Order: sequence, then C-alpha cells, then structure tokens
Amino acid sequence: MSNVWVVDSNCFIHVGSMAPDNFLKDLSGILESGDSALYVTPGVHDEVRTVRFQRWAGQPNLLEKFRDILITVTIDEAEVRALAQHIGEKASPQDVDLSLMILGSKLAHEGKKVTLVSDDYKMTTTGEKANLNFETCPPSTFLQRLADLGNSGQRSRLRSLSRRVRAAEMRYAISRAGQYDIQAKLTWMVDSLLSSRVALSEDAEDVTSSDESKLISALNRSIRGEKVKNSMLNKLGSLPDICAPVIRLDEHLSSMTSGGTSDDINHAYDSSVELLSEILEITGNGLAPLGEEMAELAHRAMAGHLYRMESALGMLSKMSGNLRVSRLHLSRALYNATLVDDMGAEMRAMHQLGLLAIAASNWHRAAMLFETADRQSQVIGVNRLGHLVLAGISRHLCGDEDLAKSHLDAANDIVSEDQVEAISVLTTIGNSLLAIDCPGLAIEILDEAMECAIESGQQDKLDMLAETLLLANTALNDNDISQYEGLRQLLDGLNHISKEASEEFASKISDIDKRASELSKPLDETWNEWQDASRLIPSGSPLIVLRVDADEAGRNLIISHHSEIGAIGLWLPEGGVIAAPGNSIMVHDSRIKVAPPTDELRETHNIRGVVAVEDSSALTFTANTEDIME
Repeated sequence: MSNVWVVDSNCFIHVGSMAPDNFLKDLSGILESGDSALYVTPGVHDEVRTVRFQRWAGQPNLLEKFRDILITVTIDEAEVRALAQHIGEKASPQDVDLSLMILGSKLAHEGKKVTLVSDDYKMTTTGEKANLNFETCPPSTFLQRLADLGNSGQRSRLRSLSRRVRAAEMRYAISRAGQYDIQAKLTWMVDSLLSSRVALSEDAEDVTSSDESKLISALNRSIRGEKVKNSMLNKLGSLPDICAPVIRLDEHLSSMTSGGTSDDINHAYDSSVELLSEILEITGNGLAPLGEEMAELAHRAMAGHLYRMESALGMLSKMSGNLRVSRLHLSRALYNATLVDDMGAEMRAMHQLGLLAIAASNWHRAAMLFETADRQSQVIGVNRLGHLVLAGISRHLCGDEDLAKSHLDAANDIVSEDQVEAISVLTTIGNSLLAIDCPGLAIEILDEAMECAIESGQQDKLDMLAETLLLANTALNDNDISQYEGLRQLLDGLNHISKEASEEFASKISDIDKRASELSKPLDETWNEWQDASRLIPSGSPLIVLRVDADEAGRNLIISHHSEIGAIGLWLPEGGVIAAPGNSIMVHDSRIKVAPPTDELRETHNIRGVVAVEDSSALTFTANTEDIME
C-alpha cells in the first residue's frame, strides 16, 4: 500500500521560514525511495503563492521550487459544500481545508495510506466525525517521519528542522490558551510523534510483501527467458513452466504491429482473441491444482502480459467501430494493470475509457476517469495536459463550470511552459476525438493546437493541422455545433496569444472555412453509367472514414473525406463493413457510379455525392496498428 501525504498551507509556511537550502533535495530523495507523494488542492497554491524560502540565497518562491513534486487535485465545490453541511457550518473548517479532507478521503478509498498534514486540530476532530478514513499529524511529525525514512545525513537535517517547527507549533498553541482548551491538541501532537516510532518498528518486522515482490520479479524474469537464481526457482516450483506460455501474447502483438498498418482488423481481432483464450486455458489448467498463494503469484506475474493484450483488443475493437466491446476489453486491461501496480498502464487504460465515455455522452463518467488519470500522471511525472483538457471539457458538459475552469487554468500553465510539446498533445487529443466521431470537440482542441503552432513558428505542424481541421470541418454537422455551446469561451483560456498571432490564426481559419465551404457544394458532375473510379478519386489516393451509417436493413453508407474532393458517401448495400472513423479506404480496379445526395443526407452528413462501387471486394479498409500498443 502506497503512503501519501495531503499537506495544508501552514506546513508550507513553516517550511518556507525554517527549511535549509538542501531541504528539497532531501525531501525528493526520500519520496522517490519510499514510493510516496505529496498532494495538495488548488486552494493551497493560492494560500502560499507569495511564500518564500527565507533561509535560501535570493529567497526563491516556495511554490515554484515545489511545483515538480506536488500533485495537485481539484475538488468539486459541490463536494466541499456537502461536507461542510454534514459537519455543521459552525464546526466546519475553511473551504481549502475541507477540500484537503475530501482529497484525503478519496485517496484512502483508492487504497492508499493517507496522512493529512496540518497543525489545525479541527481537521482531526472533524475528519474523525465524518469518518473520512485518513490519519492526521502536525507538520513537525511529518518532518520527523520523513527523517526516519532517510539516510544518516537526511535524518540529521530533517530532525533538526522538525524540532524547530515543533517549537513554533507549541508556541502558537500556548499563545491561544486563553481562546480554547489546548490540552487535547497538545496530547494529539505528542501522540502523533510517538505513533510514528511504533509504525517504524512494525514496518521493520514486516518483510512478507518484500519477499513476495522478489518472487514475482523472479517469475517475470523466468517468463522472459532470463537467468534466475536456483534458490528462487526452487521457491517458485512449477510456476515458471505454467506461466511461460504468456510470452506468446507479446510475440503476437509485436508481429501484429510490426507493419504499422492492417487491412483486416477483423482477422487481427479474431486471431488475438483465439490466442488469448488458448493461453488462459493452458495457464488456468496448470494453476488449478495449486494453492491460493501460488496462484496469486502467477496472476500478478502474468497481469502485465494480459494487460497489453486486453489493451490491444480494446483498440482493435475501437478501430472496427465496436465501442461497447472496446470498453469491455479496456476495463479488463485496467483491472490487470492494478495487479502489477503499473500506474502508467492504469493511466492509459483510464484515458481510453474516458474517451469511450465521451463517445457515449456520459460526461460525468468521462470526467471522473480523466481526473483519476491526471492524478496518476502527476505521480509518475508524465505530461498531464491531455487528461486535464479532456477533464475540463467533460466537466463543462456536465454543467460544472468552476471545476472545468480549474482544470483549464492548470492546463494553461503547462501550455505556457512548452508550446511545442502542447501542439503534439493537443493534436493527439483532436485525432482521438475524431476517431470516436466527435468532430465538434476535435475542432475546438485543434484550434488551440494551431494557435500554439503559430506562436512557436512550427510551420510543418501548422500545415498538418490545417488539413486535419479541414477534415474535422467536413465531418461536422448541425448537431455537433449546437451540442457544445460555450466550449469555445472555456478553451480560450487554454492558450493566450499575441495580437499578431491572433490575426494570423484568424486568417488561417478563414482559409480553412473557405476550403470547407467549397468542398461542401454538390459535385459538379454525377453519372449513372459505370465509370473508372479514377474519374472521381485520384488513383492511389485514399479516402478517410468519418463515420459508418447503417440503416435498419444492415446496408452501409461510409461517410468519407478526401482533401481534394471533400465528403462523399460510399454506398455498400451488402453491409458487413468493419470500419471506424480514422480508417483509410482504397478503391482498387473497380468502376463507380455517382449520384447527388438527398437533402436529408446532405443535412445529416454534409456529403457532396453518393458513390456506388461495382465490386465491393475492390475496397480495402486500413487501420494504423501503431495505435494498438501505446
């Protein structure tokens, strides 16, 4: 179980006034070695924004120095109000403190051992009253516990700091003796210090989890064909032989993705399911006679391989347009990721599940998934921009404007630090939204990416974004435009650009709008006789699938885009098409007929014409398999 600290403003104020200039180096080293983390809410940022390290040369801003090791989680104002009402307004702490208490409770429910660091005794008493499942300690005890986890030099420095902070806490408590009974608070402060020593001695005796981790690591090395000590092999018994077949899953995925594309996603999915079923049957048969402890070791060792296969199946299902089955596989991937404690894997699975929730218009579930992925991205130190932006959009669509703005404010800080990286992340988000047929949302994100490209002078990316925006505009319909009302105003806070850049952006968007308008007019020519496909579609030039529209009889109209033609509908009355947005279509050696679209089809899909293909077997649908394994 990971140990995390939720830290209030007073702790940072104490540290700012007393900590030596080697404090952050000691703190970072202890957190990294102990699988621990520091959590705050945005309100803490506001309260310590002007605090400086008084003992450091130049007295640098504390928040700027701490920024890389703090995990900031936004709490819904409605949750704060609900907790205040539950506790009682008179007894309730301030809103920032309430947000920290809610955060501590959320982390505890995620299976973490949570300590809320604050010298405000009211947070302890009210936390117990509300049964929020975390413990509390004052900043001095927090520093003492960190010292106990450090090496000799770290222990000496942090214990010295702890003593100075404890003296300040005592002085403050005694100064308030005339205002309230301080005996309970002083008892709590002393008890918290004593309890840390008891916990240390208990941890020293508990080596079971460490031994188990070593066995799992040895079993994983055996599965990969690496050398393992005989002593470990003896402890593992028959597990290396039983679990060995799971390596075939990784070999299969490597083979499937090596070409970069696939023109038979259905076959790729079926062959993957067949192999997974075979491996699960073989390993299940081998584990069945074993005891529970040995089977648990095997499940945890194999979980990484199963996670990758379930993720791949989820992406293959998504590429074939089956979002329901995609969600099932990605949920299984998330489950397997938790067994190997791979936070990066959990984060990626949650992000993909969040996208599927957006596709289903389940904005609240999407927001919760992206917010959890954001917390995990901060723990492992990867770019959180994509999770923040999509969480902000989802919260806006839920009607929670305050929380949406908070997410976008945090995203703005990241964009400002590195616009070039932001272009890549925002472009990926835009393409992900196009892949789930959400062009209206994609346009809003791609607009922000284009602003960043203009300001940072990335001409090659600017040209690519212009083509992607043209495709997104082609896919747009009236429902998309009205559904996301107010989103543009929210996303305008994602990136602030100069007047000159704003004018260039407006010019680029105007050019795209003109091209989109030209490509939305009916085709100049249609014909009822079979003609060579190249008369309409340039030879060797693919179309991009925007969506697949199936009628009640199972007949398919493939809405597709071409940069020179615009949107056309491929009419495939036999149905049975396995395709999804983002796939490319090639027409090989077949003739076509072209008819004008009905008014209903023009309004619904914005297509310029309906194309019938004489030989549907001449069509190939190709997906990018590089996206299968992230």
